Amino acid sequence: MNASIHDVAKRAGVSIATVSRVVNNSAGVKESKVAAVKEALEYYDYQPSQFGRGLVTGTSKMIGVYSPLAGGSMFESGYMLECLRGIDNIIRESSYSLLLMNESVSYEKSEKAKPKFIEYVNQKKIDGLIVLTIPSDGRLEGALSAIIEDDFPVGYIGKRFGEKGMNVYASYEEYMMDGIRRLYEKGHREIAFLPMKSRSATNQKIKSKAEIKYSGLKVNITDTTSDIDIEFLRDILEYMMEEELVTAMIVEDLRLLAKVQSILSTMGKQIGNDISVICVEHVKNEGAKMLPKIDCYYVPALQLGETIATELLDNLTGKKTKEISKRFMPEYIERGSVKEIE
Repeated sequence: MNASIHDVAKRAGVSIATVSRVVNNSAGVKESKVAAVKEALEYYDYQPSQFGRGLVTGTSKMIGVYSPLAGGSMFESGYMLECLRGIDNIIRESSYSLLLMNESVSYEKSEKAKPKFIEYVNQKKIDGLIVLTIPSDGRLEGALSAIIEDDFPVGYIGKRFGEKGMNVYASYEEYMMDGIRRLYEKGHREIAFLPMKSRSATNQKIKSKAEIKYSGLKVNITDTTSDIDIEFLRDILEYMMEEELVTAMIVEDLRLLAKVQSILSTMGKQIGNDISVICVEHVKNEGAKMLPKIDCYYVPALQLGETIATELLDNLTGKKTKEISKRFMPEYIERGSVKEIE
């Protein structure tokens, strides 16, 4: 029977507030009313939501997991899926549940729009928040700083942007610069860089630093998304290969690389022989399953998720109050997809 709290209150002859107090085992309710409410609950087989419990207890037993990227990015990104697996590994062993929050397209298009998690925090629908990534445009930092200053428990995956809060990060800028260095030392001077759009500002910074540091180097950047149009990608690759004469590329995601490889094959180009490639893997040895095997930076997304979930859970349960920031340096795994040229 699909009943609401209003139906339960009506049958028991009490207010909705009384039903909530009985559900949450609050004191001060007459035994006769408790009995009436319990009878109504059993009659309707009513299961109160965790949100409803939170209105009375001040705790929802829910942890929000938020992605600021619009669309289906949370489930199309190998990185985010691994982070989610890590978070779930920890939270499912606790008394808390997870609430996933993907951002809307309207948020991405409007600079005045507030991030979705604000409503959940204000209405006490979540007890803590985990943010899967911090875009480099700085837009999210203000909203997060505000709730962190109010002592709301927040853990985020990304480089630290303030004194308070909990974060873990994988030194993105450092390992991308290291990848460029490796290619440069192998003789490559025209390099294509296909990173994710969410890091656009950081990617431009990497390009500038690399071109200043390495004489004669040119880095050709095209920001990408998980649902990039295949024909647009084809046009970009044809331009880079035929006009810019790139000899190597860094691709941020193995799923994107599969699309790149398919297009390159129609152009008669082979990874390893005609163009050197470095990619990023979030499941160890995932790059070894491709043909040919791909040199990759292994970014331990599962461990990032487990670590930030553990820190947030410790904060919520009173085990730790100290601010933490943990850095993970990805491992470079050489598999032969980078060739030396003269």
